[in-house]
Amino acid sequence: MEITPTQKVIKLNELVKEKLTIPVYQRPYKWTEKNVIQLLEDIFEYVVLKNKDYRIGNIILYKFWQDNNEKIIERNTYQNDSDFEKAIKNASEFSDVVDGQQRLTTISLIMKILENNFNGLLLSEKFKHTISKNNIVYNYRIINQWISTKFGNNEIKKADFKSKILNKCEFVLFTVFHQDEAFQLFDSQNARGKALEPYDLLKAFHLREMDFDSEDERTKCVDHWEASVDNGTLKPILGNHLFKIRKWSKNEWKYDFTKDEIEEFKGISLHQKQQYPYESAMRMLDGFVDNAQNDKFLRNLQVAQTFPFQITTPIINGKRFFEYVDFYITQREKLFDFNKEDSIKAEIPEFVKFYEDYCYGYYGWSRSGDKKVRNLYENILIAFIDKFGYVDDFENYYNAFYKLAYRIRCDKKRITVETIMNSTARQVFSKINDSVRPDTFKNYQYKTYQIDKNNLVNGIDEIAKFITGEKNGK
Repeated sequence: MEITPTQKVIKLNELVKEKLTIPVYQRPYKWTEKNVIQLLEDIFEYVVLKNKDYRIGNIILYKFWQDNNEKIIERNTYQNDSDFEKAIKNASEFSDVVDGQQRLTTISLIMKILENNFNGLLLSEKFKHTISKNNIVYNYRIINQWISTKFGNNEIKKADFKSKILNKCEFVLFTVFHQDEAFQLFDSQNARGKALEPYDLLKAFHLREMDFDSEDERTKCVDHWEASVDNGTLKPILGNHLFKIRKWSKNEWKYDFTKDEIEEFKGISLHQKQQYPYESAMRMLDGFVDNAQNDKFLRNLQVAQTFPFQITTPIINGKRFFEYVDFYITQREKLFDFNKEDSIKAEIPEFVKFYEDYCYGYYGWSRSGDKKVRNLYENILIAFIDKFGYVDDFENYYNAFYKLAYRIRCDKKRITVETIMNSTARQVFSKINDSVRPDTFKNYQYKTYQIDKNNLVNGIDEIAKFITGEKNGK
């Protein structure tokens, strides 16, 4: 029997009866003081001043049951009601909050302050992320202060406010009965209409692929992911580097990483029954690394403790994807040393000095066109090192690739996406992908360039001199 998703308008006093849980793929609770105060003022205006119903927004729940062995039972996987009812006889019912976590967490805090014994909605959840914990503590104080300011010590008014919230605040509730439907709806609008980003959708997809992994492993992946979001390393590595390198290596005309392009980071599902010949090597590597990581002797020898990632190889869904992203965040830092205070130090300090002088140390480095050229140069180096490592004459290569990329800045006063995509520098990626030795690129070291110095944009005179050979570096 196929059970279709349901939709209805529900009052808060009905919703509090649901056993709600927050799935591991959800983002931390990040509502700010501004969000909280706005919600409180909106509720107060409608349910108290205007005595009207107030629709807070949409809630999407994925309803399932879990037996004593923690096996998930989904309603629409059963052909008839009797089989389903038999399966859930001793099972527990759950409702994952697919969308609406931010609002529901805030409403939970409001209700707790208005009724000390209240333990419904999301108050039984164990929030693991530090960001969630800190925001909950801070927003609890904000709500408490707001309620004290509005009602003072008048318990009758507080009780009336609580009653009106329960009976006049409502949601549009969507309920789905299959995990796939939940993930489809995950690509919807969250609080205040802010669309989810491709990074959120990738996290959700690859966590779903970790059904056979432990809760600790899933939590570890989420913690690393969110830490990368918070410190600003996740979006650059995926959007500015890995996505472009993967696409350009296949000579595909792609530039911006959007929700429509997340398939680029989906690949082999290790637990699927259907297997293809091309997957064999990846599956063997995955198994070998797993065995090595679980073998004390091999761990002590540091044998195969890290999966041998290559940027352009197929993605292994689940845990390996998260490791893939973490690996290249580290590789990027080893090359450019953006954060000199951390423990990840540059492989080639001399290159970092060159990079800072010639990519940032000139007037106009922050122009839109200069950023595009710099990103192109960074990606050439990342792709080259990923394929061949830090070769002995690396200085000759990074100088040569710099001239190839930054000639664009010298030739063009206006640099667009099309400028980058049509450049000869962009064609290097497919060459790197197809090459088996770095010697293929020796000829780039001997290229010479002619530049019209009367037609340069402001601030790049030193760059032009370096490219034409009048200056050998700072």
